[in-house]
This record gives sequence, C-alpha cells and structure tokens, in this order.
Amino acid sequence: MDPLERYEQYKAMVDLWLAGRLVPEGDGADGLREAMAYTLKAGGKRVRPVLCLEFARICGLEPEDAVPVACAVELLHTYTLIHDDLPCMDDDDERRGQPSNHVKFGEGTAMLAGDCLQAEAFAAVCDAPVDETDRYRCCQLLAAAAGVRGVCGGQFMDLAGGEMTAESLTAADVRKTAALMAAACAMGAAAAGADNDTVAAARDYGAALGMAFQIRDDMLDGDGFAALLGPEKCQAMAEGYTQDAFRLLNVFEDTEFLQEMTEKLCGRKA
Repeated sequence: MDPLERYEQYKAMVDLWLAGRLVPEGDGADGLREAMAYTLKAGGKRVRPVLCLEFARICGLEPEDAVPVACAVELLHTYTLIHDDLPCMDDDDERRGQPSNHVKFGEGTAMLAGDCLQAEAFAAVCDAPVDETDRYRCCQLLAAAAGVRGVCGGQFMDLAGGEMTAESLTAADVRKTAALMAAACAMGAAAAGADNDTVAAARDYGAALGMAFQIRDDMLDGDGFAALLGPEKCQAMAEGYTQDAFRLLNVFEDTEFLQEMTEKLCGRKA
C-alpha cells in the first residue's frame, strides 16, 4: 500500500472511533463533552495514533484491533494540549488557529475537559480487543508517559523557569514530546503481544523521533532550541536524533512506511 494511502487509512480509522466516543447523552454533562470534542476534533494530524497502529501491524496485530489503544494516545495528547494552554501553564489563547479551549468554554470547563480526556484514554485501552496482559502493559506505558517521568514532569520543569540550557531543554522535552511519541510506538508493539525487547526498541525509536520532531518544531517557531543554539547546531541535533531513529528501525521488518514518516516528520518545513 502507498504510504500516503496507509496514513490516510489509519487517520480515518482513528477519526471514526473518536467521533463515536463523545456523543451527547442528555445527562447534564453534554457541555463538558462538547469542550472535550472541541480540541479533540480540531484538525490534528493524528501522528501518534498512526505510529501506534503501524507498530501494531508490523508486530503482527491487525491495525483495526489496535484502534482503541491508538486513540488512547490521542485522547491523552489532547488533554495535554488543553492544560498546556491554560493561563496557569503556557497561557496561550489560540490552538491550531482557533480559540484555546479555556477561551471558548472557560477555564474551569477546560480543566475538567482535560481531566476527562485523560480518564477516557485509560478507558479506551481497556476497550481494546487484545489480550488482557497486553492491555495492562499498554496502561503502564501510557501512565508512565503521562506522569512525573513524562508530560507532567516536563511541564513542571517548564514552569520552574531558571536558566535555559541545552540540557534543561532536553530534559523537559524528553518528558513531554518524546515521552508521548515513545509511548505511542511502544503501545502499538505491546498491544500486538511483542516481547519486552521489541517494545523497548519501539519506545526508543519513538523517543528519538520525538526529540527530532521537537527540535524541528523549535526551528520552525524560532524558540526553544532554536533561540538558544541557533539554526546550525539545531540542524545537527535534529539530524543526529533522526539517524538514531532510522538505526532503531533496523530491529523491525517491513518499515518502509515508518522510514517515510520519519523522514517527513523530522525534515518538515511547516
């Protein structure tokens, strides 16, 4: 299958599953569901769930059976976006060209929408039609990516301030962008029942990809690593992480799609 066609197929599977998750129930909480759906359906590229589905496939699971696990990653990712934008965090009024969740629905509702999306992420894993042990492994991986060693720990580092160095930026980004990308890849392998070494290789690939992706993001936005190190050093760092990602794919077979995704994500211009 053509890589672009596969990407669109995976994205459509994820969008369809998510569309059925937050339908109105007339129980007094539909306003909260609307706030959750607002950011969840705001035009994301679904990179993380696509990676999850592809790792499930190359590790021997039908992608359709991994959709709830893949969507769990997107649900958790969306929670982090809502909370990152809050006035007490990064204080951003826009997300993807639209008003941030708290601007549209109010700070309290936005906080609850993020909380609920995180809970829904773990519920989604529990819905996956895979072995119970593999669901448990996926929950462990997702929890690690969300907690103090993952997104929350990285956000705390951002809030703590202090002198910005390459080391401090790397430490924060490893816990934020890289941790969730790593979890997406590892969860796909785990859902397929892959052994621990294979899951670890998928996780390490995702972490390297996540760091390259974040540095490229900084270069496009002119902040973070780009502001600290300048374009040439950033380019060298991004290329180093990209090569690490390609090397880590050698553990797997049938990686044409992942190689193309790696090239596009790490070398994007917009």
